[in-house]
Amino acid sequence: MKKIITSFALLFFTIHFIFSQTWKVYPYHEQGSVLNFPQDEGWHQPEPIEWWYTTAQVTGSTTGHKYDVMLTYFDYPQFGTDGFRIFNIADENTGQFYKQTSPCNYLVNSQTHQEISALPFGGTTEEFSTLKDSVGNLIPFQYHVKADASTYSIDFNYNSLKRPLMVGGTGYLYQGASSYTYYYSLTTLTVTGSITVNGITESVSGTAWLDRQWGNFNPLNGEQYEWFSIQLSNGMDMNIWNVFTPQNSIPDLPTYKICSEYINDSTDTVASDFQLTRMAYAYTPDLLRCYARQWRFTQGNIDLTITTVVPNSEVSSPFRFYEGATTITGTVNGVPVTGMGYAELLHSYANPVISIQHPVIPVTVADTLTIAWNIQNPDDGRDLVYDISLSTDNNITFNTIASDISNSFYLWDTTGIADGTDCWFRITGHSLDSTLSGSAVTLSPVHIDRTSGIKEREDKNKLTVFPNPFTSQTTISLKKELKNASIRIVDIMGKEIKNYHFSGISLTIERGELNPGVYFIQVFSGREFVTVEKIEIHQCR
Repeated sequence: MKKIITSFALLFFTIHFIFSQTWKVYPYHEQGSVLNFPQDEGWHQPEPIEWWYTTAQVTGSTTGHKYDVMLTYFDYPQFGTDGFRIFNIADENTGQFYKQTSPCNYLVNSQTHQEISALPFGGTTEEFSTLKDSVGNLIPFQYHVKADASTYSIDFNYNSLKRPLMVGGTGYLYQGASSYTYYYSLTTLTVTGSITVNGITESVSGTAWLDRQWGNFNPLNGEQYEWFSIQLSNGMDMNIWNVFTPQNSIPDLPTYKICSEYINDSTDTVASDFQLTRMAYAYTPDLLRCYARQWRFTQGNIDLTITTVVPNSEVSSPFRFYEGATTITGTVNGVPVTGMGYAELLHSYANPVISIQHPVIPVTVADTLTIAWNIQNPDDGRDLVYDISLSTDNNITFNTIASDISNSFYLWDTTGIADGTDCWFRITGHSLDSTLSGSAVTLSPVHIDRTSGIKEREDKNKLTVFPNPFTSQTTISLKKELKNASIRIVDIMGKEIKNYHFSGISLTIERGELNPGVYFIQVFSGREFVTVEKIEIHQCR
């Protein structure tokens, strides 16, 4: 019964789109966009780089196997060739991944519509072209895709069910520091035809995605990124980009965080206020690269979990990157959804390198100790939490005293530690699934002495905050003047809220938009940690 209901829903969905496809004509132009069809489906000769990209997820009628297919043609003249072709197939049932990258020349590459006839080196002629009727007229937004490798091939027909999604809102956008791209997607295409894998040829059915880009945004030598296509069961489709700077940061700017969403045939949106949290990672078999394999995407009323299907779907040429199918679960407006998609991952992750900032020399404390550290190789895509361990036997054994801390500091209470004890600390930072991790141990002991009335001597520049708690403003005062200092306000989850750069001995800060609650003030001189202090903001009366 469930299969019958699901099939009926899919049939209704397909019929609805067939009868509402008033856009499915040539010429086609969407108001507010910069693109025109069929011209912009064709080759844009003056542009530095251009590619025709498609993914498909299909099921074989004979074996019942689910296959993930990716095919891309690059127009990028190099070394006497017109470009290159990447053609991959993953068998979800066996986990087998087939891949081939070949230089190629284009026997035909039309500038008036999509018509590619490609000849990969050592191969046979391939095609990625708009279908034509019996008298040679173009059939709008329907395509023939044919590609061959040594042990696998495809011969597909595509039929688009949805109008083009103009990525970035208009089909023209800036990506990264200085690159531009013209860009659209066809987000839901039905697939019919056949696939051959290891000598077995069978008919298939399924769904596909088509991406078209041209400009100077170059995945071969430009900034790294993580990209996702998403097709949801409620009819929404999403095109998501996270672009990394060379310093592994993801600026909170629409050129680095791009989410274009197809809602229906009359509505799409563009957003950059989303968050991607990496929940899990996986190393390649040679352990030389590590890619994220599960993400949590949140934006407004959308909450999705994205998970890769075949972990070893890594392309090795013309450079190493991950390219594979994903499954999606979650909610939209509180309603459960499922989905499928693809992930293209150029960004690889490294274990965190931790540097302890305090204490770094032998110190004597009575009641509390501030332990602080930073990450020498920061990465905005590597979400970390920290565990703190204590040794009282000169680094021989360690016992955990705190777990899953999101801040880069910890206020340790010495209660329970006997006077005269020397203590060492180990800081371990790890990803949420512990695949990535790194540790550092204090090199000098912390001596516990309450009998002499010695107070903590760890901070020569300890600050005072007055008033604290406060409602509208407070003044931070240091005991020693600092130059090129920074004062960071972070919330209890470790997220930086404000950052003040100053030189001097005091700074008055305004509450501004800060909500009532508990925060921490961190003081740094350059990259060196100075001190930390807890503050409280009360509601104005």
